[in-house]
Amino acid sequence: MPVDPYIQAMLQQMAAYPFPTSIQEMRSAGASSAAMPVRPVSIGGTRDLTLPGPASQLPARLYTPAGEAPASGWPLTVFFHGGGFAVGNIASHDSLCRELCAASGSAVLSVEYRLAPEAPFPAPGDDCYAAYLWAAEHAAELNADPARLAVAGDSAGGNLAIVVTLRVRDEGGPVPRAQLLIYPSVDFVTQTDSRRTNGKGYFLTEDMMRMFGEAYISDPAHAAHPHASPLLSAELHGLPPALVLTAEFDPLRDEGEAYHQALLKAGNRAEYLSGPGMVHGYANMTGFVPAAAVLVDQGAAWLKKELA
Repeated sequence: MPVDPYIQAMLQQMAAYPFPTSIQEMRSAGASSAAMPVRPVSIGGTRDLTLPGPASQLPARLYTPAGEAPASGWPLTVFFHGGGFAVGNIASHDSLCRELCAASGSAVLSVEYRLAPEAPFPAPGDDCYAAYLWAAEHAAELNADPARLAVAGDSAGGNLAIVVTLRVRDEGGPVPRAQLLIYPSVDFVTQTDSRRTNGKGYFLTEDMMRMFGEAYISDPAHAAHPHASPLLSAELHGLPPALVLTAEFDPLRDEGEAYHQALLKAGNRAEYLSGPGMVHGYANMTGFVPAAAVLVDQGAAWLKKELA
């Protein structure tokens, strides 16, 4: 189908502005740009806190659903933001976390991790794994149920959510009951058809991916590591149930679909939503793209079912 008309109007507006040529310019542009319209939702509240990371304190924000918590505590979803491993923070994904909290009935713990190029691979994954283990151990302090944990993330954050599931399986920790992966980045090696056909004019561009990749993968030998490119891992068995969402006009579409298929082939339970008419980043566009709001709500409904 064609690009969603609401997104097409946004793309036409973006085409009038110069493209950032460095990570610092992208960070500055994100900090100074006008906020996108947000979809109002009702939650119980938020609380900012800091978690101990392997090299520094990690900012985090806890979102709790409206109403009275169950006696055992809320289900808890640990969320990792996207941004190419180099940009993004709690604020950039505040609206999405509120929506997931409201629609899933799960508390959401949004975690900031160290960013590349200052902290390249594997530092962000180390932070996210540590944050997940901390959340599981301190669930009672968060009024959460340690038996009902999930991980979630978009783009680079989807990659980091996967890394957490791989490390929990291999290194230990409470196994999440679900992983919600929104257009995840899962392959730094393969040049897919969707990277070629969707690499220009659809929000996430080939030039942006090159900048992100060079910032995050400082040693080329790391590109095929399963914690960088989980799609290339030969060991994808024994992972939590997954929902993978992609976008039709996303350069990452093919690798996301391939990861869903790889999870099934390895014997895991996995579902897939294709995002017709969507571009990368649509989960942050729900305030003005109705179809994007529907997809986010479908993801949250799946999370609610898995954590019931």
